[in-house]
Amino acid sequence: MTAFFVKPPTCKALKRKIAFICACTLTILHFFSFSASAAEQAKEHTIDTIAIDHIWSGHRIKPFLLTRGKQQFVAYYDANRQMTVAHRQFSGTWRYYKVDSWLGWDSHNYVTMELDSAGNLHVMGNMHADSIEYFRTTEPLKIRSLKRVDKMVDSSLEQRMTYPIFMLNKNQELLVKYRDGGSGNGNEIYNIYNAESQSWSRLHENTFLDGEGEMSGYFEGPTLGPDGMFHLIWVWRNTPNAATNHSLSYARSPDLVTWEDSNGKALPLPLTLVRTEVVDPVQPGGGMINGNVKLGFDQQNKPLIAYHKYDEQGNTQMYLARKTNKQNWQSVKISEWEDFRWDFGGHGSLGRFPIRPYNPEVLDKDTIAVLVRRNDDIMRFIVDATDLKTLRIENANLYPPIIEQVTLATNQQRLGDKNYVLEHHVFQGQGDASSGQYYLSWQSQPGNRDQAHSTISDPSVLLLHKIN
Repeated sequence: MTAFFVKPPTCKALKRKIAFICACTLTILHFFSFSASAAEQAKEHTIDTIAIDHIWSGHRIKPFLLTRGKQQFVAYYDANRQMTVAHRQFSGTWRYYKVDSWLGWDSHNYVTMELDSAGNLHVMGNMHADSIEYFRTTEPLKIRSLKRVDKMVDSSLEQRMTYPIFMLNKNQELLVKYRDGGSGNGNEIYNIYNAESQSWSRLHENTFLDGEGEMSGYFEGPTLGPDGMFHLIWVWRNTPNAATNHSLSYARSPDLVTWEDSNGKALPLPLTLVRTEVVDPVQPGGGMINGNVKLGFDQQNKPLIAYHKYDEQGNTQMYLARKTNKQNWQSVKISEWEDFRWDFGGHGSLGRFPIRPYNPEVLDKDTIAVLVRRNDDIMRFIVDATDLKTLRIENANLYPPIIEQVTLATNQQRLGDKNYVLEHHVFQGQGDASSGQYYLSWQSQPGNRDQAHSTISDPSVLLLHKIN
């Protein structure tokens, strides 16, 4: 959401401190005035909010929230751009630790983390075709024992790392995957961690995916599905130009080691475009983009893929794809928008996407829901589970609306004599849902294709919310 702010009192530092202290103890039941739908949600839920820290807000960059059992971790860049990790046991005191890694202007350089089976925390981030930035605790659950690790497996493959993602396999062993190389000529690498020897090794003998010097893959997943298989979808991209995305693709695996297509046919590694199962052969310039292909499952546990591309009239439309038989994937247009075309392209982070789909979900035995944000409108497509045709479109929310109310109230700010357009961000945490739903929220200036803004906004307050 775009927001404009009024001028605060002259003593900005004092006001920031007061706002921060208030946020630390804020427990919200009702806040300001709501729309009717927001008020109803407030009656159904309560929200507890605490402040974590003042963080960098000069451009969009994503923090990370992890909950495992009674342990909770937050990783982010502080107001001075330094990578920081906070940890607490539920209802306990937060402890903070800063590592020697500082953020530039690149919105790709998020932070990610995960616990291994011995309780040691692994943290990676601040990499966009950069050498490895990786930290690991030497004492379980002690973030102040975080130490830099300069090598995982092969230094020659750890000089141009991008998009690190930690994950756990079915045996709860820790894995990490990342791209080696650049946009348009990158390869996908998987490593697995041995908690006893505290060492990494390659999960696959070859690279997992090879663009053969002509393209790279942009992935969603792997996601462990209700059928017990790991499912992976991705698009290929030929150059750093975002318009060159093409060929929506799919693979699945029982163990993340051996892979197959949707018919159970083995796929030799590394995956290449020639050996890939293509769900929809969208061509470069066809209106599909990495980051906007989302995976879900239907009532029979079949994978569903939500994505967008241009229709015959050149408008951007939402589509839903599902395998129908041994030969074909069915792709159904679920939107009928007129005079709406996102004509994207160029290098670097593109700023706020005017359209963003989310994972399809089963609504009931007969229908499937697909949540989509188009500009500032949040809508839910309700589609027939049999033929995927749209039955109706409803207004919806991405998260409890009160989160935004709290964030905006805590983060009123202005720099100099000019108002700044700030984006409101909400990130749902990963981990154990049994302990409740947790969200992070903050504000920042938008991305600027990974280039510096002419001015820098005041630090934002990073808030942690628990929805009860």
